[in-house]
Amino acid sequence: MNLKFLIGLVLLTACGGSLTDEQRKKMLEASEQQSIMKVTDAEITEAAFAKGRAVMGTLTESALADSISRAAQVKIHWLAPGGGNALEIEKQIIDAYINSVIEGVPLQDNVQNIGTDSVLYTKPVVLTRPDSSIEVKGTWNIWMSKKQLILAMKKK
Repeated sequence: MNLKFLIGLVLLTACGGSLTDEQRKKMLEASEQQSIMKVTDAEITEAAFAKGRAVMGTLTESALADSISRAAQVKIHWLAPGGGNALEIEKQIIDAYINSVIEGVPLQDNVQNIGTDSVLYTKPVVLTRPDSSIEVKGTWNIWMSKKQLILAMKKK
C-alpha cells in the first residue's frame, strides 16, 4: 500500500501536480458527497413532504409525469382505485384514503418510509359531488430516494 502511495505521489509531482479550477471544484464536490451527515427520520420526512409538494405543484396532468419525473429525479405513478398496476403498499394507501372518506376523516398528503432507501409521498385526488359526497379518484404516488433527499439537504 505504501509503495502505491509513493508511486502515485511521484507521478503527481512529475506531472506538475497542478489542478485546474474545474478539477478542484469536481474534487471538492466529490469530497462533500462522501462526507458523513447525520439526519433524523423527521428531517427526511420533512424533506420528502417539501419535495413531494413541489413536484405536485408542477404536475398538472399525467402526460407531463415522465418529464417531471426525470427533472426531479423521482418516480411518479398515478393509481386509480382498483387499479391493477400498483405495488401492494400503494394499494394499501389508496384503500386507507377510501376508508378515511367513508369515516369522514379529512384527506391529506402522506409520506411513508419504504425500506432503508426509499420514501413514498402520496397525494389523493378527490371529487366532491353535488350531493356533498366525496369520491377518491386516485392518488399520485411519488417515489423518492432517501440518498437524493439527503444530498439536497447538504446543498442548503
